[in-house]
Amino acid sequence: MNIFVGCSSTDSTNEAYNNAARNVGMFIKKRNHNLVFGGCKNGLMGEVYKSVATARHSKIIVTTVKRYQEDLQGMSYNEVYVSDTINERKNDILKLADIFLFLPGGIGTVDELLTAIETKRSGEHSKPIIICNINGYFDSLLAVFEKIDSRFSKVEVSKMYDVISDIEYLEKLISREKDTN
Repeated sequence: MNIFVGCSSTDSTNEAYNNAARNVGMFIKKRNHNLVFGGCKNGLMGEVYKSVATARHSKIIVTTVKRYQEDLQGMSYNEVYVSDTINERKNDILKLADIFLFLPGGIGTVDELLTAIETKRSGEHSKPIIICNINGYFDSLLAVFEKIDSRFSKVEVSKMYDVISDIEYLEKLISREKDTN
């Protein structure tokens, strides 16, 4: 299974975020899933990457744009998709991923999350979207989604994703998704 992990490419001093990223990587590695990500060895992305990089049976699939190709230096990966634009990159992610998983991150992470939700809402895919709300990182964004649901949406945005606060719930969600598909 190809798991896209969207998260920060900037180093974090928040040990809960770093631990969550390492645990996601270990989850992917232990279950022989494949990592789809932006191809950066820094930040939470780097923590996930380092955990998966030593796997014998997991592939590392990079989706990046030309502007960030230099981030790939010194990394090992199985496949790389280099796009001219962020939108082309997001289309690659949508095609490659079987599951979208989001850890804390910046504007790029939020953009990827919103893209995954909107494309699911519009019927372009039915893939699971999981938000790892570590230490309440996404609380404000989730509150905005609730406002959208109550005022501006025919299809409830909150039904497009699952929220977990701890990585140990990841296994249950993925197992549930396998059973329903």
